[in-house]
Amino acid sequence: MRKIKFIYTTENRYSEAVREHDFLLRCIPQDTPEQKICSLKLEISPRPFGANYGRDSFGNRTYTGRIPEEHKIFHYTVSGIVERDDEKIPESRPIPCFSYPSLLTQPSPVLYQLKDSFPSSENISEEGDILCDRIYHYMTYQTGVTNVRTTAGEAAQNKTGVCQDYAHIFLALCRMMKIPARYVSGLPVGEGASHAWVEIWFDGKWHGYDPTRNCHVDETYLRFCTGRDFHDCPIEAGVFWGNCIQNQKVYTKVEIL
Repeated sequence: MRKIKFIYTTENRYSEAVREHDFLLRCIPQDTPEQKICSLKLEISPRPFGANYGRDSFGNRTYTGRIPEEHKIFHYTVSGIVERDDEKIPESRPIPCFSYPSLLTQPSPVLYQLKDSFPSSENISEEGDILCDRIYHYMTYQTGVTNVRTTAGEAAQNKTGVCQDYAHIFLALCRMMKIPARYVSGLPVGEGASHAWVEIWFDGKWHGYDPTRNCHVDETYLRFCTGRDFHDCPIEAGVFWGNCIQNQKVYTKVEIL
């Protein structure tokens, strides 16, 4: 069991004032048997109107609100302390959608070639290790070459991308091999930005793999939300009235207590 302290902060600056700003945040850590929230603080500026905590269709915690007045900065910070204990991961069964391709994880010729080039194993745990290692060495981490609409096939074709692309390729290959898999968004230990990894289901439980770092996910990772792919797990979404250029800065820090 580990106790971790975290902070996640985002500042959106707009070149012109915006108004009637409706937003949805998924930066609230999940509260599960293996991840218990000890303390939590959420700060938002400007102060939203009619804000509410809730859950989406995948059970992820959400926070929604509205800022009707004009503003040029939207800032939010969530911080707290969480206990992580992987010995308490409960037995479960995956919902069927995690076994089938999603919008960003559709099979493609390059993904079939990639799958056929990997050694296979009848042990799903070993299969996960193989996929994690091969994707890590197949891909080159590079920012600015993909975006949130880039598919697993496109990232695999170009062999470059960021953590969400590594995760999408992992997901696509797992589902092509009939292994239930889900996308996870959250924070790893250290400083930087948000991160994405994958959980695959076997032996009655979900098990985490991080192909970007070529490692198993352990108690130093903090889970925000899960879904079929990135489209189910954006940390921030929203709409507003205004014509502007948006600039976003994100800072995260996770440390072991």
